Amino acid sequence: MNNLLLPLGLAFIMFAVGLGLRIREFMEVFRAPRGLLAALGNQILLLPLIAAALVALYKGRPEFAFGIMILAACPGGPTSNLLTVLAGGNAALSVSATALASVAGMITVPLILWASQAWLLGETTLVTVPPQQILLSVFLVTGLPLMAGMLLNHVQPDLSDRVRIPARRLATAAFAFIVVGAFVSQGSVMLEHALDLGPYVLALNLGTMALGLLTARLMRLNFADLVAVSMEGGLQNAALAIFIAVSLFGVPAMLVPAIMYALMMNITALGLIAWARSRASSTAVMSS
Repeated sequence: MNNLLLPLGLAFIMFAVGLGLRIREFMEVFRAPRGLLAALGNQILLLPLIAAALVALYKGRPEFAFGIMILAACPGGPTSNLLTVLAGGNAALSVSATALASVAGMITVPLILWASQAWLLGETTLVTVPPQQILLSVFLVTGLPLMAGMLLNHVQPDLSDRVRIPARRLATAAFAFIVVGAFVSQGSVMLEHALDLGPYVLALNLGTMALGLLTARLMRLNFADLVAVSMEGGLQNAALAIFIAVSLFGVPAMLVPAIMYALMMNITALGLIAWARSRASSTAVMSS
């Protein structure tokens, strides 16, 4: 995969996320923050803990184990916003959670990667990267474009409104290009290890989505918030994980878990959409 196109594509994805963050449209989310706290708590704290538990059980290649932690460190993906809408979830909550997790990721991603490489890579021959280099790289390709999108949204709201939808469509295409490109480069390795690595990746995806449903119910959120929290937990920014594996660590095998996850998360997301729509239809019939 082209070493220039990958960070540029990821930067544009984060710029598109920033275009969707307008404070006045999400005041209700912050006035009733339980849904946001649930989404961010699952994303930033519980997801890496689930991944660490799975990695502790995994006995395969260390670069795959570290790849799982790279994925778990990444914030939610921008596609979660669209899929939340399709499922009838709270779009404002989804966009807010994605944006705030992306902002927090400028700090949390380097911290999780630093701890994970010390734990999993240790003195192996695999490449390790200094934490300051991780911090700088994550900021340049995620934080800076995200803030640029937010700034444009603030100073030129009319222009931002005109370009937001085309930008989201292009960002979705860029995300697909990154994942497909990664699959082409590592598809044979992924297929070779599908049986030993795949169950752990699937368990991470299903576990985070189930955790989202559980925490939302425990916090007594409404159904739209419940859908958004679950979708945010299960849809990771696989493009960022691929960038970290390829451009930052330079170990292509580390992106194999991200490719598997990117394929699986869209299938499970469709299942969540089907369930949410079926439940909404049943509720509408009973209330009529």
